[in-house]
Amino acid sequence: MPSAAPTLWSPFKIGPIELKHRIVMAPLTRNRATKNDKAERTWVPNDLMCEYYSERATDGGLLISEAVPVSLVASGMLGVAGMWLPEQVQGWKKVTDSIHAKGGKVFAQLWHQGRNSHSTVSGVQPVSSSDVPITDSPHAWAGLPTEPFEVPHALTVEEIAATQDDFARCALAAVTEAGFDGVEIHAANGYIFDQFHHSNINTRTDQYGGSIEGRTLFTRETIAKISAAIGADRLGVRLAPFGYFNQTRGEHRVEQCTWLCTELSKLGLAYVHLIEPRFDEIKSENEKLASLGQEVASEEVSLKPFRAALGSTPVIAAGGYNADNADEGLAAGEHDLIAMGRYFCSNADLVDRLRTGKPLYRYNRARFYGPFKQNEIGYTVHPEQLGENVPMPLGD
Repeated sequence: MPSAAPTLWSPFKIGPIELKHRIVMAPLTRNRATKNDKAERTWVPNDLMCEYYSERATDGGLLISEAVPVSLVASGMLGVAGMWLPEQVQGWKKVTDSIHAKGGKVFAQLWHQGRNSHSTVSGVQPVSSSDVPITDSPHAWAGLPTEPFEVPHALTVEEIAATQDDFARCALAAVTEAGFDGVEIHAANGYIFDQFHHSNINTRTDQYGGSIEGRTLFTRETIAKISAAIGADRLGVRLAPFGYFNQTRGEHRVEQCTWLCTELSKLGLAYVHLIEPRFDEIKSENEKLASLGQEVASEEVSLKPFRAALGSTPVIAAGGYNADNADEGLAAGEHDLIAMGRYFCSNADLVDRLRTGKPLYRYNRARFYGPFKQNEIGYTVHPEQLGENVPMPLGD
């Protein structure tokens, strides 16, 4: 008899890790860390973060941490804890212990903002693949600098190697000291890896630019270094094939991501985490799809080609999933797990609500990104839910 089609509640294995359901908490930057009194311009995890992650952990469920900078130059937001200092590693160990106490699994998302950073946050000039700045207005979020973006320093070949070493070093610390079950590199949303991927940003003429192979070399070499440090089966990679965020408007996006996924399929990775084309940080779903239709053929606006290129490598899909469409694509094999983010902000018990069909609380965008004087509001405490017999309707 053929095996039953997978559902949200089917078990699944990524690398050596056994999961009991297919719902993943997506990486969510929330800016609730505490200022580090041992090193300026740095932040450390705290007890509030332990509470937040513990509330969202489930037995056999996977959480992906908020983005974790791998160095000071990689940092670009206030209230975000890195992984390069001992006190940061120790703080993250308390967070992972709180998750494991609930039977949960957790990967650290390792991050480098590249040209998205600012010297007012890091104290140093931002870096990127090339000296091409962001020309958009600064993002109007609490944890971000309000000054215009700066012209980044184009990394030398030697600096590229050092940046890759930062990722490998933090990956090793995350797994062997901080207690994470694995790591994910944030190679999406216009951050350092995407700044190499996109031809409108990467104007290099050396081995790290000029072609699909060249533009993806930084990513592939970093993956190799992390794999050597912790094993490929504890490494995930997040990609946004159709992302526009932070002016990622390179050419041949479908061809390039398909080629890269084919290469990733050979590596024995824990998973590849793909963001749906409909998702955008700024645009509505309809606006995003309409915009994509002007540059990509409608039949190509899909994650299916990348899933095919990845072969047996597990795929997490993220972007626009909710109670009505959470099963979408699983039975057809379009992906293996789904990641949800925004509804985890307002529903600590999201997995149980999806399992039992309970309504979901709406999320409050104004409290997504801290830091705030009352960091717990909209994080672990939701005043609008107190005393409510029926959850507020879905909104926004």
